[in-house]
Amino acid sequence: MAKKHNDLLHLLIGWVLLVFFLLFPNCSKKPVESSLAPDFSLKTLHDEQITLSALRGKVVLLDFWATWCAPCKESIPHLIQIRKDFQAKGFEVIGLSMDRGDERIVRNFINMMNIPYPVLIAPDDLAKKYGVTGLPTTFLIDREGKIREKMVGFNISIVQKMVAKISQLLSETP
Repeated sequence: MAKKHNDLLHLLIGWVLLVFFLLFPNCSKKPVESSLAPDFSLKTLHDEQITLSALRGKVVLLDFWATWCAPCKESIPHLIQIRKDFQAKGFEVIGLSMDRGDERIVRNFINMMNIPYPVLIAPDDLAKKYGVTGLPTTFLIDREGKIREKMVGFNISIVQKMVAKISQLLSETP
């Protein structure tokens, strides 16, 4: 009876560990808030080179998204408005599309949504460096290039949190 009890206990512990590792596979891979944001240099779909470190001195919102992601589509008009409201104060939005395949799909989507901010095709290794596991994933980066906030998903409370955090970051002296 004791052996059967031990076998059940070991089986239960194994299942708990399996569930934990399945639910939290990237805990150690995500960048720590207040750590330096991983740098990148990529071309936009309009052939303009964007280097994250060149944007130091500005507050930057990085938005990992895809054309097939419904919450991403819903968030874009809000990001456009936030950029419009804060751009003159030293704020920029960079869209990082996770779409694969034909870039024309992304170009058409940008035109359809009237996206005025730079959009780049994010390579998988960049998303991995940032610990992106779901879309949309948004990062707020301060004037010194440090990640100050990571938000996953989209809803109106996330927009409110973004606006408050952007205001706070813009009010900080570099």
